[in-house]
Amino acid sequence: MFENYDLFKTLIRLREGGVADSVDRREGFTGDESLWTVGAFHAESDRSVHADHWERHPQGHEVLVVLSGALRVHLRDEGPEPVVTLTAGQSFIVPPGRWHRLAVEEPGDLISITPRTGTEHERAVA
Repeated sequence: MFENYDLFKTLIRLREGGVADSVDRREGFTGDESLWTVGAFHAESDRSVHADHWERHPQGHEVLVVLSGALRVHLRDEGPEPVVTLTAGQSFIVPPGRWHRLAVEEPGDLISITPRTGTEHERAVA
């Protein structure tokens, strides 16, 4: 049986041995054994991209692809906070273990390819 998926409601899970399946994103990641997830997001406001939280993925790179609109990728480092602005058709690869957060410059759509193992979150200080 063939199925298609709404990538804005579903995450594609990439698993050990080259297996791919899908899960409704409302189910969350409890007990998830995915190596990576692929998902699309409507980035309408800072709230929709969790701009108030830092995130890092110690086990691998995260790939961000902006389909429309514009997003800022904030990278936490010593000294001034580096910021990369991405517009439609541009992508950015976040290095493993690098704290980062997103902010919406212009509403649009985003695809992320994210390593799940060891992902950490931390509230951003206002």
